[in-house]
Amino acid sequence: MTQTHILKVSRLEGLTDGIFAIAMTILILDLRLSPDIQAANLVAHIKSEILIKLLIYMGSFIILGTLWIAMNFQLGLLERVNRPYLWSNVFYLMLVCIVPFSASLLAAYPTHIASLSFYAINLICASMGQLLTILCANAYHLNRDIYTDAIRYAVIRRIFVAPVFYIAALVLAHWNVTLACIVLIIPTLLYILPGRVDKFD
Repeated sequence: MTQTHILKVSRLEGLTDGIFAIAMTILILDLRLSPDIQAANLVAHIKSEILIKLLIYMGSFIILGTLWIAMNFQLGLLERVNRPYLWSNVFYLMLVCIVPFSASLLAAYPTHIASLSFYAINLICASMGQLLTILCANAYHLNRDIYTDAIRYAVIRRIFVAPVFYIAALVLAHWNVTLACIVLIIPTLLYILPGRVDKFD
């Protein structure tokens, strides 16, 4: 007899995809020209402001993309969900929704330590939110039989890559904000490359 569950994984998948789609779309709304820009100053404006905003948009979009891919992998391992796990995801998705604001703040004040710190702390919290969902699934034994200790260690190890760089960026920002911004991007580039966790797919 097949066991059915009232709380559906598919409903969580729908919410997760919707949240990420909206957050990733909102990012582009900050990339716009000021209405008072003269045609003669357009090139200078693009170089001084638009280019920086474009780079922050691209970096933030890819960061959200890596978080979505990681969550997609995690949801694929689930056999069922329960209320504590759903709430852990709600808090995680809340942190994801803050990323567009963090990116907008950084785009408005790209050389200010406060905006970079806010952005980095947001990304650290999002990484820890993702870790919370994994630990919650482990604690309540919600994963399918294919979920092994090897997969768990690989996933958790991969999650901890990004916070190390984000914390380093927070420290570096006190000396060089530009260098700190570069450090923020490094884990994103690393996540694009296949890791140990990908051999389990």
